[in-house]
Amino acid sequence: MTTPRLIPLSLAEIRRLLARTLLAAVTCVEHVLAWSRFRRLHQARALISHYRRRGDPLPQDLRM
Repeated sequence: MTTPRLIPLSLAEIRRLLARTLLAAVTCVEHVLAWSRFRRLHQARALISHYRRRGDPLPQDLRM
């Protein structure tokens, strides 16, 4: 099984991760990181779907 490609971390996502891990000690760090990975995987799938629907070639970093 190959690891799915993820879109790169955005500045907003980095800020959110820092805020969730450093400022909110109540939330489990593993949960925050897992949620971030799920979100970026979903965004990558949506981006791939968008390109395929339009018939455009996929960006190089999203090709497997």
